[in-house]
Amino acid sequence: MRNRNQWAAGWLVILLLFALSASGQALTVQGDTGRYRLNHLIDYFVGDEQSPGQALQRGQWQAKHDDSVLNLGFTDQSVWLRASLTIPEPLNRQWYLVIPYPLLEEVDLYILRDRQQLPIYHISREQSETRRQQPRSYQVALPLPRDLQGDLQLVLRARSATSLQVPLELWREDRLLTQFSLRSLYWGAYFGVLCALVIYNLFLFLSLRDSAYGYYVLYIVSMSLVMLCISGVGNAWIWGGHPLLTRYALPLSTALVSLFALLFARSFMKWQDISPRWDRSMKVSAGLAGLLVVYTWVDPTRGALFAGLLATLVIFLLIAVGLAGLKAGVAIARYFVLAWTTFAVGASLYLLNVFDLLPVNLITNHAMQVGSVAEVLLLSFALAHRIKEERARKLAALRKQQMAERQVRDLELLSMEQAMHDSTTRMPNASLLNQQLHTMMRANRRVALTLVHYPQIKDIASSMGHRLAEEMFCQLMSKLNHTLAGLQGVICLESRQRAYLAIPEFGSAAFLIDLAHIEGPLEPFIEQVVGNHEISVHAVRLPVFMNLCCGVAIAPEHGDSTEILYQHASAARDRSESSKVPVQVYNNEISDFARRRLDLVTALPPAIQAGELTLHLQPQMSSSGHKLVGAEILLRWHSARFGSVSAREVIEIAENAGLMDLLSRHIMTQACRTMQTLHERQVDINCSINLSVQNLTNSHFVSFALTDIREHDIPMNRVIFEVTETAMMHNMEAVIGSLLKIANSGCRIALDDFGTGYSSLAYLSRLPIHELKIDRCFISQMCSNQNDLGIVQNTLKLARSIKLETVAEGVEDENTRELLSQLGCNRLQGYLFARPMPLDTFCDWAKTLKGSPC
Repeated sequence: MRNRNQWAAGWLVILLLFALSASGQALTVQGDTGRYRLNHLIDYFVGDEQSPGQALQRGQWQAKHDDSVLNLGFTDQSVWLRASLTIPEPLNRQWYLVIPYPLLEEVDLYILRDRQQLPIYHISREQSETRRQQPRSYQVALPLPRDLQGDLQLVLRARSATSLQVPLELWREDRLLTQFSLRSLYWGAYFGVLCALVIYNLFLFLSLRDSAYGYYVLYIVSMSLVMLCISGVGNAWIWGGHPLLTRYALPLSTALVSLFALLFARSFMKWQDISPRWDRSMKVSAGLAGLLVVYTWVDPTRGALFAGLLATLVIFLLIAVGLAGLKAGVAIARYFVLAWTTFAVGASLYLLNVFDLLPVNLITNHAMQVGSVAEVLLLSFALAHRIKEERARKLAALRKQQMAERQVRDLELLSMEQAMHDSTTRMPNASLLNQQLHTMMRANRRVALTLVHYPQIKDIASSMGHRLAEEMFCQLMSKLNHTLAGLQGVICLESRQRAYLAIPEFGSAAFLIDLAHIEGPLEPFIEQVVGNHEISVHAVRLPVFMNLCCGVAIAPEHGDSTEILYQHASAARDRSESSKVPVQVYNNEISDFARRRLDLVTALPPAIQAGELTLHLQPQMSSSGHKLVGAEILLRWHSARFGSVSAREVIEIAENAGLMDLLSRHIMTQACRTMQTLHERQVDINCSINLSVQNLTNSHFVSFALTDIREHDIPMNRVIFEVTETAMMHNMEAVIGSLLKIANSGCRIALDDFGTGYSSLAYLSRLPIHELKIDRCFISQMCSNQNDLGIVQNTLKLARSIKLETVAEGVEDENTRELLSQLGCNRLQGYLFARPMPLDTFCDWAKTLKGSPC
């Protein structure tokens, strides 16, 4: 027995020595280590002592030897902690005592040296945040003095109105900032999801005016406020320096979460129509949540406890309500049950951690975060499913519209993803071109911006289909890019795919030339580069001869910014198209031309009102050339300010400025008066009037023209409307509808400039055509060019075979007239007989003509 007592006493001494050594264990802090955990080195007790001296004199300190977090649950008392440190030499960087639990409201740190009772340093959380002595962080971070050295004792007092957890760590400042950056990414993603859901459901609420979406938005906002409190994000970014705000914000937001969750569930499931009993239960719970919102302002400490308990009851109530909904056959209740079950698991893990029923670790600390994200996503799915169920009939009626909107959204997303590339050719677009041009200009490089436009591409798209035009354009751009890649001086716009050209719009291309590498004239070089390329369409190789127009502007001579340079290159390209010059370099005359066009646009409407625009008539003769059988009515504008303005320029200005309807109605009215005057003067001939593409696609104008003819008592069969092949390629169906309307009225239709357009023969069977007008480019050379003669001969044979009359334009010599007469052309028109004349002059000329109808 005595030996047994001796052994027991020996073990007791050993245990006491071990406890003394453990409680006195000190941590040695080295400057090259960035983080230390102190949880296993601390002693603590719960009490309300006011000074560290009083706390150290207390003999009830408990030693803590494991690395778990000190968790005291809900308590209204303070906790005192102490830990010993050994710092061999002064720290060369700033260190912080970090408490990774942002819900602590009051924290005071005292540093004692050599077991003395008086602290050598004191700092509190409020002082640190007010003085901005801590880096931005999601946790409590108290700065330590940089001159610390020797054996030290840290004494800490912590207090919180909610749960009391005190994990202790030492962090070097750079490591603390790195951790803050990583956590910012995580919390940014979390709150980004919540923010996106708020915006999305708020949009639905404003669109549908459904209260369920409004309550859901308020619920997510309340949940966000809860997470701002428990995560420390709110204190770090919103109410930094005021940690006591969390005392009110946390219970208030928790009560609001319960309130809006109940209101959302009631509105979402429409329980007033399914089960009055469950509806009453939710009403009562919502009333309690409302009272709790008010109570938290009076007593936030107890309010936090009550809010947590009420939130737990509300979660279980909502799960029960969802199960009852499933039993009642509500399909969307499955999302509802799954969502609240997921949130219940996450919230339960977190609350058990708060009440010290589960250990503090990564899972329990972030369980509510994961559960809340999963919940709001599942509830969003439920809302989407609810929309589908409630609006099934409307969705069926609007399915086509939604498909179109979805395609537009897909195109918008695609354009965002490919913001620097053309969607058709996958080549760079104007944005990438402008970036490269800006870089070159900033480096004071002399560079030429070249804009190339292929007008036939859009014509081919209208006549042969957009898909074929895109295929041709892609092949054309691929070959042009390959050509540019082999030339010196052409600037590569994108090295990844070796792209040397950009696509500002469909049918156009642009590239940059470093003029330091170019010798000789620029225009021949560019014309050779952008010349014709052979392409294959559906395995058929076609040499495509494009009537390209190309504009060039050189920096810095023609502009000191990308905008001005692009503007001048565009002006040069437009001048190239109007003047039929393949390559046009910008000059001052082009600016004068552009200003003149702008002045003409401004002056055209007043000129129409003032009667400055007049009509001339050019005679059409019989095949023998001796008898007047008709006349073409032509527009003339002689302005006192601009001089003679060609009819082609007037038409271009009117079409581009939206004045075509005004101009066409004026011409039509004057043409009817002219034909009426011819009839009164006994010149009974057919009169031809030209129509543009905008006239043919405007059904109101066609109706106006036919009505005007009838009101002037002009025989319908005396009026011939001339249309070009290229005009019919734009909106073919509308053009055919207008032509049928004209033909059914008794007027005749002539196909002007026949042979210069695309696929003319394919349309002759569909169009109500009465005449073919052979273009002057074939007539003027037919006596000297066998190819042109063959075209004219075959055109006349074609017209006779399908019973169409023919009119030859541009007859300027007797040999041409005689040859056309032999070939059987019905009518002739040209300077050989007369130039266009005013009405009075034409009538006098017609009376003197032998064999005239006068």
